Amino acid sequence: MDTSSSQGRLPLGIGLMLLASAVGIMAGFGSWIIKVSIGHMASLFLSWMRDDGGINWYIGALPFAGIFLAVAYQRFVVHASLEHGSDQVRRDLQERRFYMRRGLCYQPFIASILTLGFGGSAGAEGPCATVGAALGSNLSRKLGMAPEIVRVMMGCGAGAGIAGIFKAPVAGMMFTLEVMKVRIGTMSVMALTLASLCGALTCYALTGFSFDIRFMPSAFFDWRTSGWVIALGVFCGLYSVYYNRVAAMLGKFFNRIGNVWLRAAAGSAMAGIALLLFPCMYGEGYGTITALVNGNDAGILAGSLWTGHDGDVWLLVSLASAIMLLKVFATIASNSSGGVAGDFAPTVFAGAFAGFVFARCVSALFGVELPVGLFCLYGAAGAFAGIIHAPLMAIFLAAEIVGNGYGFILPLAMVSLTSYLVMKLLTPASRYAGADHDDLAALLGTPPIPMYNDKDNNKRPGSR
Repeated sequence: MDTSSSQGRLPLGIGLMLLASAVGIMAGFGSWIIKVSIGHMASLFLSWMRDDGGINWYIGALPFAGIFLAVAYQRFVVHASLEHGSDQVRRDLQERRFYMRRGLCYQPFIASILTLGFGGSAGAEGPCATVGAALGSNLSRKLGMAPEIVRVMMGCGAGAGIAGIFKAPVAGMMFTLEVMKVRIGTMSVMALTLASLCGALTCYALTGFSFDIRFMPSAFFDWRTSGWVIALGVFCGLYSVYYNRVAAMLGKFFNRIGNVWLRAAAGSAMAGIALLLFPCMYGEGYGTITALVNGNDAGILAGSLWTGHDGDVWLLVSLASAIMLLKVFATIASNSSGGVAGDFAPTVFAGAFAGFVFARCVSALFGVELPVGLFCLYGAAGAFAGIIHAPLMAIFLAAEIVGNGYGFILPLAMVSLTSYLVMKLLTPASRYAGADHDDLAALLGTPPIPMYNDKDNNKRPGSR
């Protein structure tokens, strides 16, 4: 491809930046659409919830509607599985399959809105990354770009999708570089940076220049709490081992169910029971995370059977621990039984609860008053780093998702790296398929812990 300006064409560098900007803006716009759609549906359904300590029976039935509708959409409309789309994008990049079908530019959004709008306990970032990558692939193909440029645009689009849904540009970049393991050069990194910025700023502007998690810190980082921050990192690392092992077990469980409708019923029942017990696990849970990082625990039990029992410290800690342990069941049930969603937001949610449980236990057992809200933020980063095997992305995601978290970059780094190292010591291989995702796993020759097996793909909705 001749890119010389003398022949009337833009220099490759300028063309790459313009293309990355376009992909980023489109990915950010798509992130806004899915965010607004899910938010309106969640607001409607949650407004019906009783808060007198009674059972909200209807909330347990909503995941059945969402997951079954998502399965029907994939089976009868798309005629293909849209589950775990970001994993498929990563495999496509590794195997040098750079041309994604056009339907992936919007189909994951529809399936995800059905899954999460009806209460699926997961996140929208997976579909956003898939749609972003598909936009990058199709737009660059339309312009007749070389395969390597298409590959770069897929990575830029995936990063822009993550940046848009979280409004976190650096985290979007880290997703492409650290999680997707896209190996690109200096010019391509500049394109990725621009795409991520455009994705985040587009969604940020369209949502009224506001963040999903409003963080108003009441204290600054105190170096005297460094030991407790590192201890929290160890706690998050151990929790990450639990989360990933349960996730792998549940993934295998759902894969063994050959009938797509039975699989959807099993996942819906699991997610529905979790919501009946703890309605705070509905959807992405940003409202609950906002309350936790600001030191407000009043919303943890809202709408549950234990409404009004916030004053009993140990009961509150016990129930928060139950939420932390059950979250993985609700998440995998939502996105591995036919629903279409992502894994990142649930780990942030679970990590905030890990930080809450840790800080409250330290206070009760040792008489040390830790800033609970800050430790919830630190815990979000620690759990993400361990569960996703992405400490750099964890640091920047936790700092950016609240809008003003860069003042806590040092404790976020401490807890993320500690959690990651603990996780590595106990489980060297990444939970993502493909050893080349994980440098240490590749060096050790350790097989990955699969979320599901490729050989079972023929059991998924619409497989042929």
